[in-house]
Amino acid sequence: MIYENIKGFVPMSLVDWDGKVSCVIFLAGCNFKCKFCHNKELVLEPAKLKSISLEEIKNYLSNNKEFIDGVVITGGEPCIYEELPDLCEEIKKLGFKLKIETNGAYPGMLKVLLDKKLVDFVSMDIKTSFENYKEITNFDIDIEKIKKAILLISNFPDYEFRITLYPEIKKEDLIKIAEYLKNAGANKAFFIQQFRAENCIDEDAEKFKPYSTHELDGFLEDIKPYFKKAGLRNI
Repeated sequence: MIYENIKGFVPMSLVDWDGKVSCVIFLAGCNFKCKFCHNKELVLEPAKLKSISLEEIKNYLSNNKEFIDGVVITGGEPCIYEELPDLCEEIKKLGFKLKIETNGAYPGMLKVLLDKKLVDFVSMDIKTSFENYKEITNFDIDIEKIKKAILLISNFPDYEFRITLYPEIKKEDLIKIAEYLKNAGANKAFFIQQFRAENCIDEDAEKFKPYSTHELDGFLEDIKPYFKKAGLRNI
């Protein structure tokens, strides 16, 4: 099932894994339907997208080992697939480091990946303050699962948390997140990402004006004291 849902592949990226030249694999499907998500087809209409064979990707990786440092698996939400560890193993066998991007809703799968040492870096999206998750994600998530994922990641050597600052997410939401992560010992790195008002799952989201660079700089200054490393992306 997972191999049929490889719906995107970026052969070379300088922005998806800090300090590394990476390839990016996009898996279709997600439990969340976040208003601001700009991967609309990947989440809602994956059948319209052409599948990419794993063999094609493996051949590319094998032929470009001197240029590529690692592989990023993203989505959608990769952890919805039971076969995700198998995909990770296929990539690790080729000798590449692996980064996983997740929304944290599947801590059980995340634990399998970490316990089996199938990933080298974890990036988790925090969607908003916990009390507003359902409103933003359009999914009635058990917040305890999100908290469990945060705890798992906090005990892993290389990780980051990040948030896409959709305009319905306010400063007080950001501070609540920062406080929770610091208190949980999950404060190694946190990044604020700019919202893009295009191709959103909720078309009404495209009517919102993104925060200005000046406003994002202000938010960054507010949260810097909580983290060892903090920054802005997609500005």
